[in-house]
Amino acid sequence: MRTEYKIDPRLLSWIKKNMGGCPQVPDDLRKITKLDSDKVNRSSSTEGYITPKWLVEERGDFSLLGELPNLEYLRINRFDLGDWSFLPRCKKLRTLIVQNTDFTDCRLLAELPLLESVSLPAKSKLKHREVLDTIKAKATGANIEEEPPFYRDEDYQGMESILGEEIPVPGWEGGSGVRCVSVQFCGKTPAGWKAFPHGEYQEDNWLQLSQEDKERLAEELAEAIRKENVAGLSLSVEPWGEENFLCGEFAPGWAALWYDDMENGIAYTIHNTDYDTVEDLCPIEIGGQSPVPKMWALEDMEEAARIVRCYLLNGTLAPGSRWLKDDR
Repeated sequence: MRTEYKIDPRLLSWIKKNMGGCPQVPDDLRKITKLDSDKVNRSSSTEGYITPKWLVEERGDFSLLGELPNLEYLRINRFDLGDWSFLPRCKKLRTLIVQNTDFTDCRLLAELPLLESVSLPAKSKLKHREVLDTIKAKATGANIEEEPPFYRDEDYQGMESILGEEIPVPGWEGGSGVRCVSVQFCGKTPAGWKAFPHGEYQEDNWLQLSQEDKERLAEELAEAIRKENVAGLSLSVEPWGEENFLCGEFAPGWAALWYDDMENGIAYTIHNTDYDTVEDLCPIEIGGQSPVPKMWALEDMEEAARIVRCYLLNGTLAPGSRWLKDDR
């Protein structure tokens, strides 16, 4: 074994939780036979968790997985590794569970001679699926399960793509513009928002601000979105924030925005035209439960900030923004 290994800090955390400690010498890597990214270690002890110098943390490097010579079970859940080229080196692997990941290349599985059980992402995400037939045909053929898609394209064929300036935003009792705002920040709260009553819905909390304060807070919120410092938001044209609102939830590198016109029973979700399927999911889960297709989320934080700022200050969806209309 080598004397120094690069390792993503998240992989390091998985190893520590599965081992109940940290490998202290390279030969300890031989002790790892099972690795589950969701493993919870409930021990309060810190003994044995110090990271040795031969493990060098480097974000995005998961190649150490290929240096675990006795790994028999690998489960990675709701996580994108980017590079799966380590996999053929896991020659003793018997169980592989990677349903909710960015695994795509089935050819890598052909080089795992002891594979008995495989759980893969949805069929639409996989490349070189013909390899699966070869693996199944072996005398010791593995049990292969492909994850059914959470959303199916055939269920959403009727959604119309429409520009933001073409979407009417009804006001409240003849008025117009945002009246009630709630924002959840995931890091340091911007200075101007510390005194703003937005932890829970506050009646007309935005309407009561001066125009100068609205512009200042709108820019602070836009900057927080650009810096990925926002977890979620709700901007409503109704006094108590209960209907006709623009909402957003965020994850690193992604922003899911949707507009609900509850008065007319129409919902709009942001349209990422770089994707043409709802079966490919991004890391966002609405309410921690419902995943969001990449087609319904932005990777452009500048564009997300522009849309939110425009809605806050003008009560309209930003010109040029693209939305999918669902009035089923």
